[in-house]
Amino acid sequence: MRLSFHHSFFIASLAFMLVFATSGAPISLFNTYRLENGLSNSDLGFVSLGYFIAAAIALLMFGRLSNFIGRKPMAILALLCVIASSLLLTQMHSTPVLFVARVLQGLACGIATSSIGAYVVDLSEGKPGWLVAAVTSTSPMIGISSGAITSGALVSWGPWPRVLIFIMLFSVLLVCLLLVILSPETIKRKPRGFSALKPSLYLPRERLWAFLIMACCVIATWSLGAFYQAFGPSIVAEQLGTRSAIVSALAFSSVMILTPLGGYITSNMSSAIAVRLGMGLYIVAATLILLALEQGWLLLFFTASLLVGVAQGIATTACLKVLLQDTDIEYRAGLLSTVFVVSYSGAVFPGMVASVAATSFSVFEICVGYVVLGIITASIAIGASSKIRLTPNASVNY
Repeated sequence: MRLSFHHSFFIASLAFMLVFATSGAPISLFNTYRLENGLSNSDLGFVSLGYFIAAAIALLMFGRLSNFIGRKPMAILALLCVIASSLLLTQMHSTPVLFVARVLQGLACGIATSSIGAYVVDLSEGKPGWLVAAVTSTSPMIGISSGAITSGALVSWGPWPRVLIFIMLFSVLLVCLLLVILSPETIKRKPRGFSALKPSLYLPRERLWAFLIMACCVIATWSLGAFYQAFGPSIVAEQLGTRSAIVSALAFSSVMILTPLGGYITSNMSSAIAVRLGMGLYIVAATLILLALEQGWLLLFFTASLLVGVAQGIATTACLKVLLQDTDIEYRAGLLSTVFVVSYSGAVFPGMVASVAATSFSVFEICVGYVVLGIITASIAIGASSKIRLTPNASVNY
């Protein structure tokens, strides 16, 4: 039995989001782990750093492998990694356990961003271009946020708060794994596939400006998202005065949950205008986040964080639409790997500094550093935005 391309497109999109939903689920429990297992802010920063480094390594090592052995085997591997992490987190009791689980989730996310992302594009015949670009660019954000919110709700109101979310994810992931197995393969297997393990990325030379502008956009937005992932529960507790798991989950998720809306906004907008609008909105929103944290205004914090997600969707979807224009099937995984290596690097390097700084600086002071970095890179993207454009009258083929 083989499912159609139409149904498989939605299954691959669901698998893409589920991988990231699993990686978002533990974040709502970080305060619980701090209180019950003695984890510090520095420990949480170190764990998050392990997640991002694992994702970046997976992108570098496995980014092109699906071009040789097929999209399905790599999608299955990503799902198996998050299934294993879910089982491991039901036994969470110390920093090493959380670290190993997060590394598995990072590996799964790195594999998913290239292989499952390319699988979605391969299966997208007949789908609107903006939908495909939005799925590939925003699935990580909507997946992580939905996982965190669901986990936070179960921690606050459900039974077995430390394990129920992971039991549920384990069950859903198994069903998704079966559906992926039943989906068609889109790549013909090639010999010597494991030569693709040699780190290699792909970038069309004629779209260098689009890539550089996207790099600035994702460094601004992903670095702030990484701050929310590592320190979101802590900053909500210390600056906004609540230790509620659901509030922590909503705070963390707010910075990315509206990213798909931003992607939709770009459907009839030129890429240059979209970058200016998205990054301009980001600068305003990031500044308001600092004001809200300094004054302890929860509502303004949520509003500004939601605007960051919209800004990210607007700018990154516009850039990705240009990068994917008429890209041949064998180059899609490599191109997506390149984009997401930069994205994860935008989280890893500030995260390395932040995990060390957490022993000497408050989370608010660390947030100021992230916002300054974001404003600088967003301003560069705005300044260079006139360089990004689709080929006149060209269709975007996925």
